[in-house]
Amino acid sequence: MAAIAFNPTLALPARVTLAKGRARSVAVRASARPAGSRAASKIDTEAQPLAVSDASDSKGLALAALPLLTALALPEAAQAAVNPVASAFAAYGHYLGLVLVVASLTTEKFLVKPELTEDEAQKLVIADSVYGIAGVLVLYTGYLRVTQYGKGWEYYAHEPIFWVKMGLFAVMGSSSLFCTTKIVQMAVKKTNGEENATVLGEKLSARMQKIINGELLAIGSIPLAAALMARGVAYAENMPWQAGAAPVALVSLGLSVKYVKEALTWTDEPVKEKVEA
Repeated sequence: MAAIAFNPTLALPARVTLAKGRARSVAVRASARPAGSRAASKIDTEAQPLAVSDASDSKGLALAALPLLTALALPEAAQAAVNPVASAFAAYGHYLGLVLVVASLTTEKFLVKPELTEDEAQKLVIADSVYGIAGVLVLYTGYLRVTQYGKGWEYYAHEPIFWVKMGLFAVMGSSSLFCTTKIVQMAVKKTNGEENATVLGEKLSARMQKIINGELLAIGSIPLAAALMARGVAYAENMPWQAGAAPVALVSLGLSVKYVKEALTWTDEPVKEKVEA
């Protein structure tokens, strides 16, 4: 009996019989249904694959449209997702440039005085060179962040504080031309072996200190302007970009001409020779 119970071959007829009985009962119930009910069941059965297919198509369309909707709603996040490494390096270069600008200006402030030693004059030339390179780095990485990795030109063009920030940068860069011109003249005199090449004088050193203080004030105001700008303070959608760019260009051009002309035509009191006791 145990062999029969656990032998699949012998148990097969019993399973076949049971299956036939179930099929017969299903057929009886189906024949007992009304014709309309059977037709409705057939229609429902045929409609189910279509509903599943439509749901799958809708889900596929939603997934395909998700990146586009994200780009429209969050352009900054979508742009960063396209190339996050390049965006990070652009931000790093921007911040690094600002740090170098502050460091070089601070160095110049402590070095500028009426009479410089040979070593101090060389350090002043290096500091001003670093300042120029850092300024170009800030300008270039800022351009990348505005046009590619930030909120987009359409946002910044209508943000008045963005143009205020650009104006501060223009004031800082244009006014620095006075100090740069005088430092270059000093370096040329030193190279030519002229006497008292590293002597600036009281009047010139005071003027350079005043300009450097103004540059530090401008660079210190830029982070505040950037924070306000990023939060959309004073955003004006109807503001044309020309209304912001024109004053910045005029300020930059006007101050550049003024400070270069002042540096080239500068006259200081004659250097007094030291009288030995």
